[in-house]
Amino acid sequence: MTGFILFIIIITLIVYFIGNNKSKKTVKTTSISVQLKKSIEKPTAIDLKEEKLLYKNRGNKTFEIKGMFYQNLNPTIHNGDFIGYAKTDNNSHDMYAVEIYNNENKLLGYLPKGNKRLNNTLNEWHNGKVIVWGGLSYDDYDDKWYGDVNIPIGLSEDQLEKVERILNLKSENQNQINKKEKSTEKYFEILNRHREISNLLSDLKNPKEFYYSFPKNLMPSISSYLEKEKNWLKLLELENHQDLISELSEKYKETTLKRIETAKKNVA
Repeated sequence: MTGFILFIIIITLIVYFIGNNKSKKTVKTTSISVQLKKSIEKPTAIDLKEEKLLYKNRGNKTFEIKGMFYQNLNPTIHNGDFIGYAKTDNNSHDMYAVEIYNNENKLLGYLPKGNKRLNNTLNEWHNGKVIVWGGLSYDDYDDKWYGDVNIPIGLSEDQLEKVERILNLKSENQNQINKKEKSTEKYFEILNRHREISNLLSDLKNPKEFYYSFPKNLMPSISSYLEKEKNWLKLLELENHQDLISELSEKYKETTLKRIETAKKNVA
């Protein structure tokens, strides 16, 4: 009888220790699983945060253009200033690529590889595409292309429309000045564009990236032409462009003002 009771006690102890050991293993396994889950989820949260990496400041930013050598550019056509657009892309070489095109939809090159912040910002604020302007230069000795581009980042639609208008007016004026056409109509088209450019630049707080200036020798040429034509009324209108007259050297300023005074005497 005593032996039977001892046998029951031993069996009970064995069952107790086995059950207790299983319970500890279950708790330990659960704890490890929770820790693993946390360690897996944590990097995912960081990645999601990095995907929203954007520029903090809005405004014009300048970048170097790369990869121009591979775009079959023509020095006769593509050398010089250009107006175009930047467009985001995800290609096999760069998942954060930003392509630079001119207004003829010719691919000029790319921005330096891996600019995640710019790629994200253009997609987030401009639906992946925005107007740009810049310049290309070709070195025929080394057979190399160099270029930079200005990108207005985070500007409003109204501001971007003004930027585009300024760029187009500048281009039209430069083309007309290069033609050297001497006529009252053409001269005042140039002056009117200048006035509009100045007003638009003032609205945008005169960003230095536009590099705008009016040819200083043009105002004396216009006043001289109008004097020879005896077009006194139009000569008087030059007084509306005091900003251009004030930038002249003393010699040309005095000459231009004398011509305007002559016009006043002939109109009186």
